[in-house]
Amino acid sequence: MIGFAEFAASLGLTELQLSLGLIGFSLLVLVMIYNAMRIRKVEVEDASNSVDEAPTAEPSFSSIDGVVGRSEPTLGAGDAPIATPVASVAKIDPLIDCVVALRLPESISGEEILGHLTDWPKNSLFTWMCEGLNAASDWESVVLTGSYTELQVAIQLANRTGPIGIVDLSDFVSKAQALANALDAEIDLPPVNEVIEEAKNLDQFAAQSDIQLGITVIPREGMWNLSTIQSVAAKAGFLLSRDGRDYQRIISNVVMYKLVADQANFLRDDLSKANIQYVTLLLDLPRVPYAMTPFKIMLDDAKLLAESLNGNLVDDAGRPLVDEAVSAITAQLGEIYQAMDQQGIPAGSTTASRLFS
Repeated sequence: MIGFAEFAASLGLTELQLSLGLIGFSLLVLVMIYNAMRIRKVEVEDASNSVDEAPTAEPSFSSIDGVVGRSEPTLGAGDAPIATPVASVAKIDPLIDCVVALRLPESISGEEILGHLTDWPKNSLFTWMCEGLNAASDWESVVLTGSYTELQVAIQLANRTGPIGIVDLSDFVSKAQALANALDAEIDLPPVNEVIEEAKNLDQFAAQSDIQLGITVIPREGMWNLSTIQSVAAKAGFLLSRDGRDYQRIISNVVMYKLVADQANFLRDDLSKANIQYVTLLLDLPRVPYAMTPFKIMLDDAKLLAESLNGNLVDDAGRPLVDEAVSAITAQLGEIYQAMDQQGIPAGSTTASRLFS
């Protein structure tokens, strides 16, 4: 077997150079592992991740490969529009839902079906759904005016809080059986233990893919006033979130990433008096499509933001964000995207948005 010294020589390196290179690579891997675990501790936000299409005015400090162009600033420090949530219609998906089929003896009206669902939870930790097969042989959420020959009810198996537990699942199974009895329908209930195991496996996959990647900009000297950050973000075309905790970069109705100013709140804090030590751009990786190249766009924006604010880019450990680190991160993200595709839950899909919520 070739020795370490011979291996280093074959690469044209000294033993010291090769050792330092391996140490550097290990540190980069540790940073990525830290990023992968950090999201499990991040407070989950509500539907503010889905927002109306951004204004046509493009960012003033961004020139992102024709996706986001450069234009003259048009917004003042207090004029930032607020991102407005868009209601999304959830569809049953066997990849992330426990699905139970009900075979009806005859066509039943949506009004009758909905009358039996009044005691179903509306704001459960795990989403409950009921769909019917309509006259056009399409599955749709049951509506009053509809008529259905088959039903399927479902409960989501996992989300960012973790996998479904035996209590929630048993409640769902009980109500599904009660619905079948009320409608005189045949029902096939899966073994609870198998569903619990499936939920745990789904949660394990989600934990491995649940990455929130941050690029931080710090001042070269002193601190920034919060009003300066607000002005720069607004003029660059970011939209203020409804709770005021961050600004959002929105492209084609997708929240690409968020701009967070330390622990500041742009709606509650006195912007003229609040000073901050850093701003961070945060990418919620599984919720943004790979085809939109969100990391590249965020990195380009971060560089231009640093120039605008006279700051420097650093990673999560406070080290300068060098090209080698960017290359390593890009490769790691590619592996995560590929794993999500292989699971049938590509990043940015409706299914991914439900799972990572």
